[in-house]
Amino acid sequence: MRFLLSNYVLVLGWVLSLVIIMSGGLAILAWLLNVFTAEINVWKEIKRKNLALGILLAAVILGIAIIVSRVC
Repeated sequence: MRFLLSNYVLVLGWVLSLVIIMSGGLAILAWLLNVFTAEINVWKEIKRKNLALGILLAAVILGIAIIVSRVC
């Protein structure tokens, strides 16, 4: 029972650390997207249901997720 509990705590620690790393990566991603597309208000365009910008944003988020998953 003690072995099972220690493994559970270990897995929970890894999950929490990955959530923190992924959150930080997405925050940096959002900041970089605003810097690189200074002429376009990205969030306003997303609210206006701009499909092309939505696809671009989804692709960038998936790319960052793949990079983070390979590193961790």
